Amino acid sequence: MRRIVVDIDNTLWDLAPVLCERLQEASPGFPHHSQWHDWSFWKGLIPADRLYGIIRDVHMEQDTFEPYRDSRDFLQRLRGKGFHIVIASHRERETYASTERWLEKHGLPFDEIHLSYDKTVLFDDCWAIVDDSPVTLEKARQAGIVRAGLRNPWNESEEHPLFADLGEIYRYLETQCTAGKRD
Repeated sequence: MRRIVVDIDNTLWDLAPVLCERLQEASPGFPHHSQWHDWSFWKGLIPADRLYGIIRDVHMEQDTFEPYRDSRDFLQRLRGKGFHIVIASHRERETYASTERWLEKHGLPFDEIHLSYDKTVLFDDCWAIVDDSPVTLEKARQAGIVRAGLRNPWNESEEHPLFADLGEIYRYLETQCTAGKRD
């Protein structure tokens, strides 16, 4: 069974507007998420510990947010193709329960949840990864893993397969399966 790693934030739900609102509350004048043209958009604008605290707070409230409209269908279609779905997110361990509740509340199929700040530990037995992080996508490219993500301001200038929605990502992954490719 092929294993696929699927990110949560800005992959299964739209974190950027919520994070932007919280960052603007903490630091008035913080730029709108449409202006986050670099993965390190926050550096020099807010201390790292404050940023990570805000993100942790959002993750603790995860089950109050809606997934993207096509998230369930995307994951169900992957499951229907026989994929073992690993939901992986750069999250603190204490957010596990809220993450699991959110997935179950919205009927988002998965086989396991992996929360850590290093998704590369999943690469050894992984066929593909779906993520928005240009850093993670680059590491997947270097490992020879099929990769794809949703197009966002912080990744759109990168040389990765990026798409407008999860349906497009699914069709891309399907072509990679048919071709028997890893990348």
